[in-house]
Amino acid sequence: MLRAIIVDDEELSLKRMRKLVVDSGEVDDCHTFMNPLEAYEFVKENPVDIVFLDINMPGINGMRFSKLVVDLHASIYVIFVTGYDHYAVQAFEKDALDYLMKPVTVERLSKTWDKIRKIQKNTSDAYTTLTSESLTAPKRVQGSPLVVLTDQETRILRLVTDGLTNKEIGTQMNIGAETVKSHMKNLCRKLNANNRIQAIQRAKELMILR
Repeated sequence: MLRAIIVDDEELSLKRMRKLVVDSGEVDDCHTFMNPLEAYEFVKENPVDIVFLDINMPGINGMRFSKLVVDLHASIYVIFVTGYDHYAVQAFEKDALDYLMKPVTVERLSKTWDKIRKIQKNTSDAYTTLTSESLTAPKRVQGSPLVVLTDQETRILRLVTDGLTNKEIGTQMNIGAETVKSHMKNLCRKLNANNRIQAIQRAKELMILR
């Protein structure tokens, strides 16, 4: 089961979104915040899988907040929830998983859950293939845990080191930004990292990157 938070400075919208999320049966933990700073402190101290995020908020807007939480934990799914459709392109440039227009319906939210299940399945399938076929030789430093990356994961990691975004990596590798994001989640898990910077540092420690 997934752990979610909802961040929205409008109380009625916040309560309605929470009911939709909880009633879906897809999460076993859902916290709500009207203050983005409080939400950020919560994410720093607690495991979170999904952030449902309003864009227009005082103090820290949704676009800025999404960067902050993804920098903390690259594996977090960011889903923007807003009443304005003109933010859509900018939202997906931020590697958002989805973009929901208010008022959100059960039917529309179900498509978001489908996206998450698909990503999780693809990640699981990739890991199964990895462990069964050992697509690349294990990289190991004495006293460190075994870490095995596929050729594609290693290439993505090198492009991340060069400072490319998921969209730019996807363009170079002829794959979708969402697929890149899925690989990054898998990379962070394998390298026991919470974000890109930690993943790069860990890869260098294990001599995966030189």
